Amino acid sequence: MKRPKPTPADYIIREKLEKKDYGSDEHNDFLAAFDWATEVIEKDGKYGLRNALGEELVPPAFENFKALGRLEIKNGDRVVAQYNGKWGVLIADGKGTWMVEPDYGYIGYPNDYAQVEKDGKWGVLNLPKNEFLIPPHCDNIYQMDGFMFINGIGSYEKDGKTGLVRVDGAYTEAIFEDVVLDTEETIMVKFQGEWGYLDENSKFTIDDDKIGWFFYD
Repeated sequence: MKRPKPTPADYIIREKLEKKDYGSDEHNDFLAAFDWATEVIEKDGKYGLRNALGEELVPPAFENFKALGRLEIKNGDRVVAQYNGKWGVLIADGKGTWMVEPDYGYIGYPNDYAQVEKDGKWGVLNLPKNEFLIPPHCDNIYQMDGFMFINGIGSYEKDGKTGLVRVDGAYTEAIFEDVVLDTEETIMVKFQGEWGYLDENSKFTIDDDKIGWFFYD
């Protein structure tokens, strides 16, 4: 059954519920009763975004967007957008202000850290600072549907070796011959033929007391 769009009054109710009982049955039931999804708008072959109230979040001046699906984009959120064939990150502020200029062949889902591709090489960009955590010299960055972090952990390849990145910005150099990523336990890495773990400084260790810094949430 098609759900109705919320009214301004529904947004006020939602805000009160989020402050009072976020995640409660009442809150979740209220969310499920409406279609809050952001809509794509088109004008003269260009695209923009508007919220469920019909308010314009991004003007119709862009070629494409990424990772929208049925998501709700709110005022001030980050949006990966394409302009003149290149990808950047803009702010949903009604103007389409660039946070990261469109200079990339690819940008992943805009967490605080996002994977980017430029001139055939990959890197990890710190979006709030608009500077590289890992410069674009990697051969590949693992991703799933645009998401670099799977349960808080991402991985990248360079010169046949693997490095790891945490969602909080901690990372290792690409020095590992193998990595075990298919577990919900502490991640294991292979370095110079020996299996071990990563300590609080993102350094290799075989000390069981030092484990616990790179693990799936």
